[in-house]
Amino acid sequence: MTHSVHLTSHRYGKAKVRVLKAVKTPGKHEVYDINAKVLVSGNPIIPAYTTGDNSLVVPTDTIKNTCYILAEKHTFTSIEEFAIILGRHFIETYAHIEKVNVELVQNIWERIKVGGTVPHEHSFKKCLENRFTRLEVVRAPGGLKVESFKSGVNDLLILKTTGSGFEKFHTDKYTTLKDTNDRIFATSVLAEWTFSPFVYSSIANKTGDKFDYNEVFNKVVAANLDIFATEYSKSVQETLYNIGCRALDQNKILDTIHLSMPNKHAFGFDMSRFHSLGVKNTNTVFQPVEEPSGLIEGTISRQKAKL
Repeated sequence: MTHSVHLTSHRYGKAKVRVLKAVKTPGKHEVYDINAKVLVSGNPIIPAYTTGDNSLVVPTDTIKNTCYILAEKHTFTSIEEFAIILGRHFIETYAHIEKVNVELVQNIWERIKVGGTVPHEHSFKKCLENRFTRLEVVRAPGGLKVESFKSGVNDLLILKTTGSGFEKFHTDKYTTLKDTNDRIFATSVLAEWTFSPFVYSSIANKTGDKFDYNEVFNKVVAANLDIFATEYSKSVQETLYNIGCRALDQNKILDTIHLSMPNKHAFGFDMSRFHSLGVKNTNTVFQPVEEPSGLIEGTISRQKAKL
């Protein structure tokens, strides 16, 4: 085999590990429906790739089993806490593993309201959006170091029937779009936030589970919903920025937030072609169009202190 090439990166593990944990507190059960991916790497594992030496390869089946065992052994109240448990376990248990990547996606279940009002203690229905977290930890003197820690919400589908426009945009010979101050605004929000360096150091010092990650999630989702619903939107860009500013203002342990808001277009159906039928345009009947669609993205970050 040629020696003019070398392995420049590697990692392996188990993906699509479905873990369902029911926390059965008397009077109120909680459900954690998680799709886990755990990947590990380290220089001592390189011979498995280059020479077929499997002596330091922790089987992916072992990684899968570990997800279930740690879910059983440990108490956690958020997927962020469970990600920290997983990352720390593989660093502390296997001296030859130097980096662990944990990605957890949570299907969100909300309580069924009996009679439309009373939340049931152990019956749920699934929400459309899901929650996720991504943690990367590496071996460091005396323990571990956090390289990256992010969480987010995906498929947060929202729509409003007015309170949105798009006017006074740049036009040229290629432009056909008309100004409007009253349009359907619908989008499927992806929001991903990065925790601050203070959180990173707290995890390394084994106090990272003291943060209320659920409160952060709820506040970011609320920022999306409140800004979207209550503010007139001059553009998706403006709405995106205002959401990001609100999310950072209300969550001091966040450093940045990235938002992706694709347009779910719904264009007014032209009734003027059917005037003989006695109908006219009233801006109440629309034709949803899947593609092509606008895609607006942005990252909002805290200002770094000047030295």
